[in-house]
Amino acid sequence: MNIKHYKIIFTLKIAVLTFIAIIFISCEDVIQVDLNSTNPTIVLEAKINDTSSVSTLLITKSSDFYKQSEFERVSNATVIISNEKGKSAAMVEVLPGEYRTDLIKGIPSIKYSMEVNIDGEIYTAQSTMPQKIILDSLSIEKGLNRPGGKKGRGRYILHIYFKDEPNVKNYCRYKLSHNGKDMSGFLIYDDKYSDGNDINARVQLDAETLDLNIGDEIKVELQSIDKTIYDFYKTANSVNASANSSGGRPSSTSVAPTNPITNWSNNALGYFSAYTTSTKTIKIPQL
Repeated sequence: MNIKHYKIIFTLKIAVLTFIAIIFISCEDVIQVDLNSTNPTIVLEAKINDTSSVSTLLITKSSDFYKQSEFERVSNATVIISNEKGKSAAMVEVLPGEYRTDLIKGIPSIKYSMEVNIDGEIYTAQSTMPQKIILDSLSIEKGLNRPGGKKGRGRYILHIYFKDEPNVKNYCRYKLSHNGKDMSGFLIYDDKYSDGNDINARVQLDAETLDLNIGDEIKVELQSIDKTIYDFYKTANSVNASANSSGGRPSSTSVAPTNPITNWSNNALGYFSAYTTSTKTIKIPQL
């Protein structure tokens, strides 16, 4: 993963909490998991949501989590997706390692399961689709110029506004794209200190690094995710930060790095996420 640097500031209704991190902010304890970065590992990336009619799964294999370019696609797997209501469907391989079906629909509050058979090895995962949090609006303001940056290529502050649902434990991911191209990185949120509040999440974007120009389109997809997927994104950020601090590989002098937490069984890496999504776009204005 080649995750860019962001500054994120969550502004709450009754208090202002400012956090600065390479990738994301969290007040929870660091999650410790084991790392196996040498043995060949199955990586499963599966998604179902409430707005797309197609559920997807990508199966790859890698000998090292830190060598993302060396992923090998895995074909000829048998894949079944099902929901707690008893409906199931086989997923079809449409491209090497890519499996899809449009026979299972994403519905909030429903638990989904997936079973993958690869040469007799069985991998299973479950994910419950949360209720949708509606993205209210977006705005952009001019941020401070980046020290050493080119004239006119400073920073923008992207504001993401929504209402946190009260008395419900909410976890979200902000997925950003620039002119139709996804920005890398996992920007995540939990309502541990903001339950029921009006949220103004502020994401700092470096215009020079991201090649942002006036009139460019920024899209924000607010994904409501379950706790396991939040933990996956959180620990994935930690792994990437550990790798980046040592030139892309774990440092022999640092604390042992970790693989991201996963909801897959049988030592597979990756995630199966059932999520709801709310999306808005904004153009970078003349400021």
